[in-house]
Amino acid sequence: MKKAWKGILGLLMAMTFTVSAGRMVYAETVDENHEVPEGVTVNGMELGGLTVKAAEDKLQQYMDEVCGGSVTLTVSGEDVTFAYKDFDMHAADSTVVQDICQIGTKGNLIRRYKELSDVKNNKAEFTLKFEYDHNKLKEVISEKTESYNKEAENASLVRHSGEFIITDDVTGVKVDTDATTAEVEKALGDGWDGSSQKLDAVVEETKAAHTSDELKQVTDLLGGYSTDYSSSSSNRIANIANGASLVDETVVYPGDTFSFLNHVTPFTAANGYYQATGYSGGRVVPSTGGGICQVSSTMYNAVLRAELEVVERSNHGLTVGYVPLGADATVAEGGVDFRFRNNLDAPVYIEAYTYGGQIYVNIYGHETRASNRSIEFTSVTDKTIKPGDDVITKDDTQPEGWQEVTQSAHDGYVASFYKKIYVDGSLQDTVWINTSYYSASPRYITVGTKKESSDDNSDQKEEADNTSGDKKNE
Repeated sequence: MKKAWKGILGLLMAMTFTVSAGRMVYAETVDENHEVPEGVTVNGMELGGLTVKAAEDKLQQYMDEVCGGSVTLTVSGEDVTFAYKDFDMHAADSTVVQDICQIGTKGNLIRRYKELSDVKNNKAEFTLKFEYDHNKLKEVISEKTESYNKEAENASLVRHSGEFIITDDVTGVKVDTDATTAEVEKALGDGWDGSSQKLDAVVEETKAAHTSDELKQVTDLLGGYSTDYSSSSSNRIANIANGASLVDETVVYPGDTFSFLNHVTPFTAANGYYQATGYSGGRVVPSTGGGICQVSSTMYNAVLRAELEVVERSNHGLTVGYVPLGADATVAEGGVDFRFRNNLDAPVYIEAYTYGGQIYVNIYGHETRASNRSIEFTSVTDKTIKPGDDVITKDDTQPEGWQEVTQSAHDGYVASFYKKIYVDGSLQDTVWINTSYYSASPRYITVGTKKESSDDNSDQKEEADNTSGDKKNE
């Protein structure tokens, strides 16, 4: 009987340990060599029969292994791994160990002995729980997956050496941080065995607005036009080349409207423009970006030949020499624009470049017009307007009799522009395109008004006498 009581007391003493801050700590009166009651398990680990010290070491090793685990998220086919410790995973409070310590400690000795016997025979399973910082988990997921977020990208098209090159569209991906956090928390919830976890991140996909399949339809030249600038100043030539580069490689999708000004403005040095001559108020004046209207006019004619819908077009106030009357399209920053709409079922591609004193604009797309159908454009002068009297400006810094023509006179016109449609070479229809009004411009002359002084006359007389004397000597 004495041996039985000694066994009971030994078992009771063996259960007087606690856990603090994830590490086993013993009551001062407990011998580390006492054994944990048989039948006790924690998270499936058998601790029964181990000394208190051995049980503590085993639990500590388990906690270290669990907290040293990780979460692996699969994003767009790639794995992103982060440790449990990154979001402060740790063993929860000491409740489980305290529960173990209560085995065989309540009631009289017989009840305690019975409790210990039941544990030995029927097992007692305890759960050591873990906890973590939920806000940190969300922050870590956001940080680790941020580089995988990408905007959807439309397919792109360029024409190089006579061939079209398509860059495929890209589907946009964004990791749903809230939903992914919820999935990780679910995996670490009830039923979690303490192991590392691998799961798919929750992502939202955004399809590109325009795909490579759309751009594959662009195969045919729908319309093209060129104009000559070879006699222009170097600054004007540079402006034309710059404007062409700013509209080149533009794709206009079905139903979309192209704005010339949106592509080429602002007319500043920072945007590649120089001072050159342009029209303003019926005069030829220096302006930054002078010559840009030759780009818009060339494009206008290419658009007409592609038979796209012209939304906005205005003629110049004065005539221009690089296109027929009615075939020009002027623009002004903050004012009139040149716009057209793609009224076709496939995208169109704008090619614009300069070469050999010419600017070229070509419109490519998917040809659906009959091969035996052709078009041409004609300009008809409806009225000629003669310029008015010379406009004279006086200059008191120049002597009387001096004059300079600062701008030549130009006739004004009313002109109509037409499209003629042929089938098998036979004219089928004539379509009015526009009627343009060009102002006449008078000649502008600056004349000198400075009167000669008496001293000037004396000097001139003396110079004349000397000249006369020289002639006599000859």
